Amino acid sequence: MVRRFKLRPVSRLRRNADFLQIRSHGKPYRCQYFALFSRIRAVEGTDVLCPRIGISAARRVGNAVTRNKIKRRFRELFRLHQHELRPEADIVLSLRQPAGKASYQELEQRFLHALKFKKLLKRNEAPEERSQVEE
Repeated sequence: MVRRFKLRPVSRLRRNADFLQIRSHGKPYRCQYFALFSRIRAVEGTDVLCPRIGISAARRVGNAVTRNKIKRRFRELFRLHQHELRPEADIVLSLRQPAGKASYQELEQRFLHALKFKKLLKRNEAPEERSQVEE
C-alpha cells in the first residue's frame, strides 16, 4: 500500500469553536515545548475520516518568524506521522517559548511521546522515527 504524505486541508482545524471544544476536553499533555490537547470524535456524526490538527502560538513564543517556523515544524511532524494516528483523533498544540530553540529531532521525540501517552496512535503500530523527508 502506497502512503501519501500529504497534509490535506480537511486535516487542519481552523474554527475557533473546534479549538475551544478540544481544549476543554480532558487533561492536556504538557512538556517544556508544547501542551497537547486531544479528543476522540464520534465517527458516525462526521464525514472527516482522518486525524486533524490545530496549532496555536501566542506572541510570547517569539516574533512572527519564530512562531511560523515552529508551526511549520509541527505541521511537518503531523504530516509524516498522520498514518500512525487514529483516524478519529483531533489534536490541538499550544506552543511554548522554548520550542523556538529546540532541534527538529527533540520536537519529534516529544511529539511522538505525547501521542503515545495520550493513546492517539493506532493499535499495534509503533511510531517510526523520521528525521528526513521521505522521497
